[in-house]
Amino acid sequence: YNWHATITSLYRIYAIPSHALDGDRKFHPAILPMHPSSERGQVPLHIYVTNATSHDIDVYWIDYKGNEVHKGRIPKRRGVWTQTTFIGHPWTFRTGEGEENVLLKYAPFRIAPSIAGAVTSRTDSGGNTEGVQRFALRDAPEGYVTRMGGLVPMCWVDDEILPEVPLTRRGSSNDSGSNNSFASSERSDAVQWSCQQIQREDAIGHRGNASAKRLLQYLENVCLHPDDPKYRRLRLGNRIFRETIYDTGARGVLLALGFEELYGHMECGPGGGRMLGHDRIRDISDAMEVVNRALKVMEGNGGDGIVLAQPEGGDGFGRAGFGHAGGMNL
Repeated sequence: YNWHATITSLYRIYAIPSHALDGDRKFHPAILPMHPSSERGQVPLHIYVTNATSHDIDVYWIDYKGNEVHKGRIPKRRGVWTQTTFIGHPWTFRTGEGEENVLLKYAPFRIAPSIAGAVTSRTDSGGNTEGVQRFALRDAPEGYVTRMGGLVPMCWVDDEILPEVPLTRRGSSNDSGSNNSFASSERSDAVQWSCQQIQREDAIGHRGNASAKRLLQYLENVCLHPDDPKYRRLRLGNRIFRETIYDTGARGVLLALGFEELYGHMECGPGGGRMLGHDRIRDISDAMEVVNRALKVMEGNGGDGIVLAQPEGGDGFGRAGFGHAGGMNL
């Protein structure tokens, strides 16, 4: 989930305030990892925001001097608000005055490329293809806390394209931030999303098909040699591994399957020369099917043959349109 949060933060930030569960209920305000003011944007983005909470929400644009400018109100229970903004322009969603009434601070950093099943563009009135981001604000479910930190969030953001790390039930082994394990359904979702990220990278010319092929080769070796740990120990210093796996969405697939970064390697247990269990082999085999389907789509054998128009900025240009994410804008 740390990797997932890092990748999604290249495209957008959802800063959600929260409070602790202990007696003093310490409040943790929403903080954006940037100076809270708009930059002179060159890359447009159309946002659709649904208010699925039990409160009316006021929307504020943060101007070039860091001041909140009221732009509208979204009625509770399925109200919708749309706006064309720019990369690098932050927004605040609140139910009243003061930091304690902020639900979300949001900033788009980069346009996500369109892929089959996850289109992120629209054609504006001038015939230009611009980026789109859709998300919904919901009441945080009763009894659930953040997976990292065990805090109660003021709201929950539902984003199908760039989802947040899921909440966990209070009292589970994951609500203290010390354990990032997840259920089989979450593993499946993580593998699927990581394969979508490989496809996004391929859509802007970053050789996603090479990543998928190399990943399939690694995973096949693990399945064919479950008793040999050398196939489950991948060296981070290997140039091919870094270029095709570690620096791509393929890394997310390995992490979802239980690989961990240890002493210059990505490793998958058990250690001590023990054989990989049948359940782990089945998980890897299932993941290979997902990766193979993504590969067929990228090669044009598993889709409908339609080449999606990429939104302006979908080539990786980041905040305010200057520089590629992964370079000066990280």
